[in-house]
Amino acid sequence: MNLSKEKKVMLLAAKQAAKIMLKHYGKKEAIKIKPNKSLVATADLEANKTIIKTIRRHFPKHSILSEETGFEDNKSDYKWVIDPIDGTHNFLHQIPIFGTSIALEYKNESVLGAINFPVLCITAVAEKGKGSFMNGKRIKVSNKKTLDHSFVLFEFSYANRMEKVGFLKKLVHKTIDVRNFGSAIYNLLMVACGKCEGYVVLTTNEWDIAAGFLIVEEAKGKVTDLKGGKWKPEQHQFIISNNKVHKELLRYLK
Repeated sequence: MNLSKEKKVMLLAAKQAAKIMLKHYGKKEAIKIKPNKSLVATADLEANKTIIKTIRRHFPKHSILSEETGFEDNKSDYKWVIDPIDGTHNFLHQIPIFGTSIALEYKNESVLGAINFPVLCITAVAEKGKGSFMNGKRIKVSNKKTLDHSFVLFEFSYANRMEKVGFLKKLVHKTIDVRNFGSAIYNLLMVACGKCEGYVVLTTNEWDIAAGFLIVEEAKGKVTDLKGGKWKPEQHQFIISNNKVHKELLRYLK
């Protein structure tokens, strides 16, 4: 499968979204509160618009799923999955850990993904079967074999927090560093490039993970559901790891 044109369009769309984010970053934004209590800024909507416009110009028959505008089903085997700004709350508080996520799925499987962090000047790209790259350099997960003194990332959004607190309680007496950077795609990149060993997600959406999961897997990491089975895009709970600590992480979630 030759995806050279798709990759070029994907990176162009991410670059255009980055310009919009930088234009708005540090300025007072009009903010709306979604039903799930998360925030959406003007920059989210503008970035979303330019990404979709770019994709439609080159691939008008492809389907598109976006966090901000829902699913446009064109009955295509190809589906673009977009989160214009992952880490909106960081963006609004001028914390530079936020960025764009764009994935291309073929028959519900991610085959191409890119994430871009404009303030941090980081772009990561993966293509199915061809590895993961950050700013042009190949990346891979860490070689750490146990969770002792490992870094485990943890999603702590508003939904089902008591379940999340229950997981954290299991780690209280363990020598494990737990972090939440406020951006799913950044967390996934940290696993993919070997900075962190694992990431536990108990609430998420397809647009948060479609590109990042591919980047982790192409960096030789592992992604499963909470029972260790094959993950599916429509699921909401996952374990991501460097592969070597995966079984240990699964035990904490039983």
